[in-house]
Amino acid sequence: MKNKLLLSSALVGGMIAGGSAIAQTSVTGSLDIHYRAHEFALSNGASSKRGFGRESQLNVQNKGKLNNGLDYAAGFSLEFDGNTSTVGAVGAPSVTRTEASSISNENLYIDIIAGSTTLTVGVDHVQNSTMSSVPQVSNIIDNVALGMAAAATNQIGATTKEAMYVGVVQVIPGTGLTASAIYAPNGGDFGSTDQQIAANGRNSSYEIGVVGNNSFGVNGLNIHYFQNSERQQSSAVSDLKGKTYGIGYNVGQFGVGVEKHYTNRPTTTQTTEEDVNAKVYGVTYAVDKNLTLGFSMLKNDKASSSINETIKSIQAGYNLGPVAVVGYVSKGTDVNYTSGNDIKELAVRLSTKF
Repeated sequence: MKNKLLLSSALVGGMIAGGSAIAQTSVTGSLDIHYRAHEFALSNGASSKRGFGRESQLNVQNKGKLNNGLDYAAGFSLEFDGNTSTVGAVGAPSVTRTEASSISNENLYIDIIAGSTTLTVGVDHVQNSTMSSVPQVSNIIDNVALGMAAAATNQIGATTKEAMYVGVVQVIPGTGLTASAIYAPNGGDFGSTDQQIAANGRNSSYEIGVVGNNSFGVNGLNIHYFQNSERQQSSAVSDLKGKTYGIGYNVGQFGVGVEKHYTNRPTTTQTTEEDVNAKVYGVTYAVDKNLTLGFSMLKNDKASSSINETIKSIQAGYNLGPVAVVGYVSKGTDVNYTSGNDIKELAVRLSTKF
């Protein structure tokens, strides 16, 4: 088996190729290990913290032909996100250490494929509103903002892709575009046992979108647009809605892009309307085939606050063949819309796929 990492202006999480296959069944995996060090400017007396994080994932996939001549694909993933810890007073030891509550709520699917059209049933498998068109060495929301416990998130609006859904994906020939539409009968339900129906009080939702790679014959032009909506849970609240769109362009060694995320209320449980908007900007420069440099900026605001959350990140990624290493220095200002809640971060991430 031969592994090769290709470093470019694309997200680090999508730049690693590899795998082993037996007949029509393949088993692949990925592993990310990162180190973070934070310095705080907070009112609670905390000054710094540091430590390791990790995520590992195992993917089992199968594909072949149905007896009517159509193609099919099926699979599932097991994701291990590491332990979560509950900490008491500053400096006190952790009092709980538990694995995440579920390891199987993503990339589960059965696809029926007819040429450029795919009928899909599953959870967190098809293209969706968490995707980005902005060239970045490492995604500023996934790998910086969430690490700072910031308000910014790529879980937009109804988060339909996080529930079990049925949908269709259509490649549009000659355009570089792929359109999709998914429907989830119960928002937030990623699959009960096969004898039960989830009763979590949420209604149905849908998401439609389009993704373009080398769009309209323009090499390096990447775009996306998604919108979703979940029906209101009661007459006291409105439908939960989200929208994201963006554009990125890679030419030669340079990449640049911008995107916007919008939701009409921050959580599914909040009853009042409160528009939340996040904008992501990114620029990258590929020094050579192995080294890529980048700068990303995130601005996040909500209607009820005059304070905006801002995060800036300088990043460098290096290709070591089967392993990629990314280092970044970041600063969050007024994190969680709190004046003076500033965080500086130094981080290093090692990634591989097999």
